[in-house]
Amino acid sequence: MIDGIVTPALRDIDYLAPAAPYPVIPSGITVHQKSIYRYSIPTDEQPTLLISDYIPDHNGNFISPGYYQLALSDDREFLYLIESKELRAIIPVFKIAENEREVHKLYAPKKELTKREKQERAKKKRQEKIKEVINKKYAVSGATPPQEYEHMEAEIEYIKEGGYYLIRYEKGFIRAWGAVKI
Repeated sequence: MIDGIVTPALRDIDYLAPAAPYPVIPSGITVHQKSIYRYSIPTDEQPTLLISDYIPDHNGNFISPGYYQLALSDDREFLYLIESKELRAIIPVFKIAENEREVHKLYAPKKELTKREKQERAKKKRQEKIKEVINKKYAVSGATPPQEYEHMEAEIEYIKEGGYYLIRYEKGFIRAWGAVKI
């Protein structure tokens, strides 16, 4: 400080912020306003879809060939086509199917358990306790435990009679079909 004059290097950052010539975020869109956050998917583990042809729409836009993640929305009305964490297309679902046996297991009403069901529950509890111990061991070392495998599949097929692409999504016990008209 020379004769009571504060040099620019010593000024408070809040003092300079309003006078900055450029905004902090050049595009004006913050991270959580991007489409991947607005239309967020439950996990990063989604089936991969390979598109080998350009898929045009009526507005002159197109989906280019490449590898995409295919995700089902929470309300199960749309399929999201995601490339490098950027939403590229929203595809309406026209049919959805669930494995009724698995759904029944999840949402079955409480009833008297048979001897076999009691044994299965006890076995499952033992497995969960073992998994907890393994997770604690991994947490001590700082590593992440391997995830269980869940069946995932995504396919795209061109239907010549209707002039549309049929997209099939399968993850776990949920299947969904969507269509892109060209």
